[in-house]
Amino acid sequence: MQVPLAWDTTMGAGVTVAVFDTGVDSTHPDLVANMVVGRNANLNNSETSDIYGHGTKVAGTVGEIGNNSIGGAGVANQVKIMPIRVSEDPSTGSATWSALSSGLMWAADNGASMANMSYVVNGSSSVESAAQYLRNKGGMAFNSAGNYGTDGGYINSPYLITVSATTSTDVKASWSSYGSYVDLAAPGAGIYTTVKGGGYGSVSGTSFSSPLTAAVAALVKSANPKLTPAAIEQILKDSAVDLG
Repeated sequence: MQVPLAWDTTMGAGVTVAVFDTGVDSTHPDLVANMVVGRNANLNNSETSDIYGHGTKVAGTVGEIGNNSIGGAGVANQVKIMPIRVSEDPSTGSATWSALSSGLMWAADNGASMANMSYVVNGSSSVESAAQYLRNKGGMAFNSAGNYGTDGGYINSPYLITVSATTSTDVKASWSSYGSYVDLAAPGAGIYTTVKGGGYGSVSGTSFSSPLTAAVAALVKSANPKLTPAAIEQILKDSAVDLG
């Protein structure tokens, strides 16, 4: 991803990334300084602790603190992380369209520039409408293509940036979903990140390709806050390597 080159210019300061997931362990020593108050989209309060562990892993890929001699560093390690808990299911981490949609609108109204949903939300009219609301307020919505190894067959949305996964050898991961609805691909195999409880671990899935991409968008936004979502999206696509 050539992130160290980008860090010579920006580390994401001044941008807020909303993480739509199972909550985030906001006390993790490698995340705590970058956390801001978020929203529980089901309970309509600020209870955003991680009930499943997935969201803390996603948050680390975005904004794990850099230059602090512990763990690793997120792609945009000076962003603010806004946890939006959309799941109340501690056994699977699943979420509803309504929670994702209401959460997107809350994030849009509360300063989020980037929203990452590590869920397959393609095909949901309510989520697409909420993503359009975010886009109209200057924000961008990113989501995972899925880990099914098949063509998802969805219609491409102008309001969702859908991301598939690549490996360390720059090929599509065998388990990554793909298709004309996918906008970009990013690393998704063996990603080292924060885990609930204060530790670290390696994870794989399009759940991590999507936030890595949202974090790159945050770097672009931080470098030039005047850029529109359409301009940032075009920069992401123009600077990507065409893998065929």
